Amino acid sequence: MKRILIAFAILIGVALGIGGGLYFAYLYPFMQKMNHTTTIPYDKQLTLITGGGGNSGILVSDSVVLVIDSKMNDAAQQLYDKVKQLAGNKPVILVNTHIHTDHTSGNKFYKGQTIIAGGNYYKDFWIKEDGADGLPTVWVKDSLVISIGDETVTILNLPFSAHTQSDLMVYLHNRKMLFGGDVILNHQAPALFATYNASVDGYLKAFDLVQGRFDITKVVPGHGEVGGPELINNYCTFFKDMKTASVADEATEKTLIAKYDDYNQIPIIMSPAAAVKFIKAAESK
Repeated sequence: MKRILIAFAILIGVALGIGGGLYFAYLYPFMQKMNHTTTIPYDKQLTLITGGGGNSGILVSDSVVLVIDSKMNDAAQQLYDKVKQLAGNKPVILVNTHIHTDHTSGNKFYKGQTIIAGGNYYKDFWIKEDGADGLPTVWVKDSLVISIGDETVTILNLPFSAHTQSDLMVYLHNRKMLFGGDVILNHQAPALFATYNASVDGYLKAFDLVQGRFDITKVVPGHGEVGGPELINNYCTFFKDMKTASVADEATEKTLIAKYDDYNQIPIIMSPAAAVKFIKAAESK
Protein backbone atom coordinates (compact mmCIF):
# COMPACT_ATOMS: atom_id res chain seq x y z
CA MET A 1 0.00 0.00 0.00
CA LYS A 2 2.76 2.46 0.94
CA ARG A 3 4.48 1.89 -2.42
CA ILE A 4 1.18 2.43 -4.20
CA LEU A 5 0.69 5.74 -2.39
CA ILE A 6 4.25 6.82 -3.26
CA ALA A 7 3.63 6.05 -6.93
CA PHE A 8 0.42 8.02 -6.77
CA ALA A 9 2.28 10.90 -5.14
CA ILE A 10 4.63 10.98 -8.13
CA LEU A 11 1.63 11.19 -10.43
CA ILE A 12 0.24 13.98 -8.30
CA GLY A 13 3.58 15.78 -8.59
CA VAL A 14 3.26 15.66 -12.36
CA ALA A 15 -0.30 16.96 -12.08
CA LEU A 16 0.88 19.80 -9.87
CA GLY A 17 3.47 20.66 -12.46
CA ILE A 18 0.71 21.38 -14.91
CA GLY A 19 -1.39 23.27 -12.41
CA GLY A 20 -3.33 20.43 -10.79
CA GLY A 21 -4.42 20.55 -7.14
CA LEU A 22 -5.05 16.85 -6.58
CA TYR A 23 -2.41 16.58 -3.88
CA PHE A 24 -4.07 19.09 -1.57
CA ALA A 25 -7.55 17.92 -2.48
CA TYR A 26 -7.02 14.20 -1.99
CA LEU A 27 -3.64 12.72 -1.10
CA TYR A 28 -2.62 15.15 1.66
CA PRO A 29 -5.83 14.78 3.72
CA PHE A 30 -5.80 11.02 3.12
CA MET A 31 -2.23 10.68 4.40
CA GLN A 32 -2.99 12.96 7.36
CA LYS A 33 -5.81 10.64 8.39
CA MET A 34 -3.68 7.57 7.77
CA ASN A 35 -0.71 8.80 9.82
CA HIS A 36 -2.77 9.88 12.84
CA THR A 37 -2.75 7.35 15.70
CA THR A 38 -5.12 6.79 18.60
CA THR A 39 -4.34 4.55 21.56
CA ILE A 40 -7.31 2.70 23.04
CA PRO A 41 -6.74 0.82 26.33
CA TYR A 42 -9.43 -1.78 25.63
CA ASP A 43 -8.90 -3.74 28.87
CA LYS A 44 -6.05 -4.66 31.22
CA GLN A 45 -4.42 -7.00 28.70
CA LEU A 46 -5.46 -5.55 25.34
CA THR A 47 -4.42 -2.23 23.81
CA LEU A 48 -5.60 -1.09 20.39
CA ILE A 49 -3.62 1.47 18.42
CA THR A 50 -5.47 2.68 15.36
CA GLY A 51 -3.95 4.56 12.45
CA GLY A 52 -0.30 5.06 11.58
CA GLY A 53 -0.81 2.54 8.80
CA GLY A 54 -2.96 -0.47 9.56
CA ASN A 55 -4.78 -0.68 12.87
CA SER A 56 -2.87 -2.71 15.47
CA GLY A 57 -3.51 -4.66 18.64
CA ILE A 58 -1.23 -5.59 21.56
CA LEU A 59 -2.39 -8.50 23.74
CA VAL A 60 -0.25 -9.07 26.84
CA SER A 61 -0.04 -12.22 28.96
CA ASP A 62 2.33 -13.34 31.70
CA SER A 63 4.51 -15.26 29.25
CA VAL A 64 4.11 -13.82 25.74
CA VAL A 65 2.80 -10.75 23.89
CA LEU A 66 0.78 -10.84 20.68
CA VAL A 67 1.06 -7.91 18.25
CA ILE A 68 -1.20 -7.56 15.21
CA ASP A 69 0.32 -5.53 12.36
CA SER A 70 3.46 -3.41 12.75
CA LYS A 71 2.43 -0.12 11.04
CA MET A 72 4.58 2.25 8.97
CA ASN A 73 6.76 5.38 9.27
CA ASP A 74 7.09 6.96 12.74
CA ALA A 75 4.05 5.04 13.99
CA ALA A 76 5.94 1.75 13.53
CA GLN A 77 8.63 2.90 15.96
CA GLN A 78 6.02 4.25 18.37
CA LEU A 79 4.14 0.95 18.31
CA TYR A 80 7.35 -0.97 18.97
CA ASP A 81 8.19 1.32 21.89
CA LYS A 82 4.74 0.63 23.34
CA VAL A 83 5.20 -3.11 22.85
CA LYS A 84 8.54 -3.02 24.67
CA GLN A 85 6.97 -1.01 27.49
CA LEU A 86 4.22 -3.60 27.90
CA ALA A 87 6.23 -6.72 27.11
CA GLY A 88 9.52 -6.10 28.83
CA ASN A 89 11.63 -9.20 28.09
CA LYS A 90 8.71 -11.43 27.16
CA PRO A 91 8.79 -13.00 23.69
CA VAL A 92 6.63 -11.36 21.03
CA ILE A 93 4.47 -12.97 18.39
CA LEU A 94 3.78 -10.55 15.52
CA VAL A 95 0.99 -11.27 13.05
CA ASN A 96 0.89 -9.54 9.66
CA THR A 97 -2.67 -9.58 8.32
CA HIS A 98 -1.24 -9.15 4.82
CA ILE A 99 1.82 -8.07 2.86
CA HIS A 100 1.22 -4.34 2.31
CA THR A 101 3.85 -2.13 3.87
CA ASP A 102 1.46 0.09 5.82
CA HIS A 103 0.92 -3.05 7.92
CA THR A 104 4.45 -4.51 7.82
CA SER A 105 7.03 -1.71 7.77
CA GLY A 106 7.68 -2.12 11.49
CA ASN A 107 8.60 -5.80 11.11
CA LYS A 108 12.27 -4.84 11.16
CA PHE A 109 11.99 -4.03 14.87
CA TYR A 110 10.93 -7.58 15.70
CA LYS A 111 13.97 -9.51 14.46
CA GLY A 112 14.48 -12.66 16.47
CA GLN A 113 10.79 -12.84 17.35
CA THR A 114 8.06 -14.98 15.79
CA ILE A 115 6.48 -13.24 12.79
CA ILE A 116 3.41 -14.87 11.26
CA ALA A 117 2.00 -14.25 7.77
CA GLY A 118 -0.28 -15.97 5.28
CA GLY A 119 1.09 -19.11 3.70
CA ASN A 120 0.00 -18.34 0.14
CA TYR A 121 2.77 -15.78 -0.31
CA TYR A 122 6.06 -16.91 -1.76
CA LYS A 123 9.15 -15.91 0.21
CA ASP A 124 10.71 -14.25 -2.85
CA PHE A 125 7.52 -12.26 -3.48
CA TRP A 126 7.51 -11.03 0.12
CA ILE A 127 11.16 -9.97 -0.09
CA LYS A 128 10.50 -8.17 -3.38
CA GLU A 129 7.54 -6.28 -1.90
CA ASP A 130 8.71 -5.68 1.68
CA GLY A 131 12.43 -6.48 1.78
CA ALA A 132 14.20 -9.13 3.82
CA ASP A 133 14.14 -7.21 7.12
CA GLY A 134 11.44 -8.67 9.32
CA LEU A 135 10.70 -11.57 6.99
CA PRO A 136 7.98 -13.81 8.48
CA THR A 137 9.18 -16.94 10.25
CA VAL A 138 5.84 -18.82 10.29
CA TRP A 139 3.58 -19.12 7.23
CA VAL A 140 -0.01 -20.14 8.04
CA LYS A 141 -1.69 -22.05 5.22
CA ASP A 142 -4.94 -22.92 6.99
CA SER A 143 -5.38 -21.76 10.59
CA LEU A 144 -3.42 -21.63 13.81
CA VAL A 145 -4.85 -21.59 17.33
CA ILE A 146 -2.68 -20.25 20.15
CA SER A 147 -3.22 -19.35 23.79
CA ILE A 148 -2.23 -15.90 25.01
CA GLY A 149 -2.85 -15.96 28.75
CA ASP A 150 -6.54 -16.71 29.24
CA GLU A 151 -7.36 -15.75 25.62
CA THR A 152 -7.71 -18.25 22.79
CA VAL A 153 -6.60 -16.76 19.48
CA THR A 154 -7.43 -18.16 16.05
CA ILE A 155 -5.27 -16.94 13.17
CA LEU A 156 -7.17 -17.75 9.98
CA ASN A 157 -5.68 -17.68 6.50
CA LEU A 158 -8.50 -17.13 4.02
CA PRO A 159 -8.60 -20.12 1.64
CA PHE A 160 -9.09 -17.80 -1.34
CA SER A 161 -7.89 -14.40 -2.52
CA ALA A 162 -9.70 -11.31 -1.22
CA HIS A 163 -7.68 -8.15 -0.57
CA THR A 164 -4.53 -10.13 -1.42
CA GLN A 165 -3.65 -13.73 -2.15
CA SER A 166 -3.10 -14.55 1.54
CA ASP A 167 -5.12 -12.47 4.01
CA LEU A 168 -5.03 -13.40 7.69
CA MET A 169 -7.83 -12.63 10.11
CA VAL A 170 -7.29 -12.81 13.86
CA TYR A 171 -10.12 -13.73 16.23
CA LEU A 172 -10.00 -13.37 20.02
CA HIS A 173 -12.54 -15.90 21.30
CA ASN A 174 -13.15 -14.60 24.82
CA ARG A 175 -13.47 -11.02 23.64
CA LYS A 176 -15.44 -12.03 20.54
CA MET A 177 -13.22 -9.62 18.61
CA LEU A 178 -12.16 -9.93 14.97
CA PHE A 179 -9.15 -8.18 13.46
CA GLY A 180 -10.14 -8.04 9.81
CA GLY A 181 -7.03 -6.60 8.17
CA ASP A 182 -7.85 -4.81 4.93
CA VAL A 183 -10.61 -7.27 4.08
CA ILE A 184 -12.77 -5.15 6.41
CA LEU A 185 -12.45 -1.36 6.37
CA ASN A 186 -14.60 1.27 8.04
CA HIS A 187 -15.68 4.09 5.72
CA GLN A 188 -12.70 3.64 3.42
CA ALA A 189 -12.61 2.52 -0.19
CA PRO A 190 -10.55 -0.61 -0.88
CA ALA A 191 -7.28 -0.82 -2.79
CA LEU A 192 -7.87 -3.49 -5.44
CA PHE A 193 -4.89 -4.60 -7.53
CA ALA A 194 -4.36 -7.63 -9.75
CA THR A 195 -0.74 -7.76 -8.57
CA TYR A 196 -2.02 -9.06 -5.24
CA ASN A 197 -4.78 -11.23 -6.76
CA ALA A 198 -7.52 -9.00 -5.32
CA SER A 199 -10.99 -10.49 -5.73
CA VAL A 200 -14.31 -8.84 -4.97
CA ASP A 201 -16.00 -12.23 -4.89
CA GLY A 202 -13.31 -13.24 -2.38
CA TYR A 203 -14.26 -10.33 -0.13
CA LEU A 204 -17.89 -11.43 -0.19
CA LYS A 205 -16.97 -15.05 0.57
CA ALA A 206 -14.77 -13.85 3.44
CA PHE A 207 -17.66 -12.00 5.07
CA ASP A 208 -19.80 -15.13 4.95
CA LEU A 209 -16.95 -17.30 6.22
CA VAL A 210 -16.07 -15.30 9.32
CA GLN A 211 -19.67 -14.57 10.27
CA GLY A 212 -20.48 -18.27 10.01
CA ARG A 213 -17.38 -19.39 11.89
CA PHE A 214 -17.06 -16.83 14.69
CA ASP A 215 -19.36 -15.15 17.20
CA ILE A 216 -18.34 -11.53 16.53
CA THR A 217 -19.36 -8.57 18.68
CA LYS A 218 -16.36 -6.29 18.03
CA VAL A 219 -14.47 -5.63 14.77
CA VAL A 220 -11.08 -3.97 14.37
CA PRO A 221 -10.91 -3.02 10.68
CA GLY A 222 -7.65 -2.63 8.81
CA HIS A 223 -8.33 1.12 8.63
CA GLY A 224 -10.98 3.28 10.26
CA GLU A 225 -12.65 3.29 13.64
CA VAL A 226 -13.32 0.15 15.65
CA GLY A 227 -16.94 -0.98 15.58
CA GLY A 228 -19.28 -3.95 15.77
CA PRO A 229 -20.39 -6.57 13.24
CA GLU A 230 -22.17 -3.83 11.33
CA LEU A 231 -18.77 -3.02 9.80
CA ILE A 232 -18.82 -6.38 8.04
CA ASN A 233 -22.39 -5.86 6.87
CA ASN A 234 -21.62 -2.33 5.67
CA TYR A 235 -18.61 -3.45 3.66
CA CYS A 236 -20.55 -6.35 2.24
CA THR A 237 -23.20 -3.89 1.05
CA PHE A 238 -20.50 -1.69 -0.47
CA PHE A 239 -19.12 -4.52 -2.62
CA LYS A 240 -22.58 -5.69 -3.64
CA ASP A 241 -23.40 -2.13 -4.70
CA MET A 242 -20.17 -1.90 -6.70
CA LYS A 243 -20.96 -5.21 -8.44
CA THR A 244 -24.43 -3.90 -9.27
CA ALA A 245 -22.93 -0.64 -10.54
CA SER A 246 -20.52 -2.55 -12.79
CA VAL A 247 -23.41 -3.93 -14.86
CA ALA A 248 -25.90 -1.06 -14.45
CA ASP A 249 -26.75 1.80 -16.77
CA GLU A 250 -24.66 4.96 -16.44
CA ALA A 251 -27.15 6.82 -14.24
CA THR A 252 -27.47 3.95 -11.77
CA GLU A 253 -23.71 3.47 -11.69
CA LYS A 254 -23.19 7.14 -10.81
CA THR A 255 -25.86 6.97 -8.10
CA LEU A 256 -24.31 3.91 -6.47
CA ILE A 257 -20.83 5.43 -6.59
CA ALA A 258 -22.11 8.70 -5.11
CA LYS A 259 -23.67 6.75 -2.23
CA TYR A 260 -20.12 6.38 -0.84
CA ASP A 261 -18.87 9.94 -1.33
CA ASP A 262 -18.12 10.13 2.41
CA TYR A 263 -15.65 7.22 2.23
CA ASN A 264 -11.97 7.99 2.72
CA GLN A 265 -10.61 7.60 -0.79
CA ILE A 266 -8.14 8.60 -3.49
CA PRO A 267 -9.39 9.01 -7.07
CA ILE A 268 -8.18 6.55 -9.69
CA ILE A 269 -6.52 4.05 -7.33
CA MET A 270 -8.72 3.71 -4.25
CA SER A 271 -12.30 4.85 -4.67
CA PRO A 272 -15.77 3.47 -5.40
CA ALA A 273 -15.27 4.34 -9.08
CA ALA A 274 -11.94 2.49 -9.08
CA ALA A 275 -13.66 -0.54 -7.52
CA VAL A 276 -16.28 -0.55 -10.27
CA LYS A 277 -13.56 -0.28 -12.92
CA PHE A 278 -11.68 -3.19 -11.31
CA ILE A 279 -14.82 -5.36 -11.29
CA LYS A 280 -15.56 -4.56 -14.94
CA ALA A 281 -12.01 -5.48 -15.93
CA ALA A 282 -12.11 -8.72 -13.94
CA GLU A 283 -15.44 -9.78 -15.41
CA SER A 284 -14.32 -9.02 -18.97
CA LYS A 285 -11.50 -11.58 -18.78
